[in-house]
Amino acid sequence: MILNAKDLSPDQRGAIESILGRHVREEEAISVRAISPVPEWLQKAWKGAHERGLDRLTPDDIQAEIDCYRREKRQSDPEHER
Repeated sequence: MILNAKDLSPDQRGAIESILGRHVREEEAISVRAISPVPEWLQKAWKGAHERGLDRLTPDDIQAEIDCYRREKRQSDPEHER
């Protein structure tokens, strides 16, 4: 949701300024977004990936890993072919 600062009620403006820690100018647009908490299992997965350096893999690196896994799977299980 995007709101124009000039359209905010005094209470809304006060709340936003309190969060930002500064005054909001009339010409500013305010973007509001609610984000659900990240599940603990996902936080652990991200932390583990970071610790192993997996968070620095490029999309090409990831695709290469997927391709390698699929090749190995096909070689070990010929009936696994599509």
